[in-house]
Amino acid sequence: MSGGSKSTQKNLPKFYEQDLQQGMDFAQDVAAVGYTPYYGPDVAAFSPMQNASFDSTNMMAGAFNMPTADPANYMPEPTTFANGIQGYSSAPLYGEAVDALAANRPGQKNYIDSFFVDPVTGAPGANQPSVQPVNYEMTAKRGK
Repeated sequence: MSGGSKSTQKNLPKFYEQDLQQGMDFAQDVAAVGYTPYYGPDVAAFSPMQNASFDSTNMMAGAFNMPTADPANYMPEPTTFANGIQGYSSAPLYGEAVDALAANRPGQKNYIDSFFVDPVTGAPGANQPSVQPVNYEMTAKRGK
């Protein structure tokens, strides 16, 4: 006895295909934003009370001819941000790393940038899907 083959097809409802397409479009838009660096303080600076404590500890150590430490020797000056908040930020280091990439590997940096919006003008990069559209065919047919 020989058996035949049976094929079944399942199609997604039209409204689901539209929702799926909109979700893909939205995901591409969000992905095109690219990395957004944080320019605020990452770590708080020492408070005046902490600095006073360091000074007191140094005075006490100096009174017994013990070594003292000056925070200025191992900590940079903190940056003052909005509202008078003082702290340390990694943003300048990130900027230096991006500049070093541009100087040493300009082609690679330009290619990476081509996938994202220009952070100054908002213009789309050359390799963004909105500039290079891809036609999604929502067939959703299985078992073929």
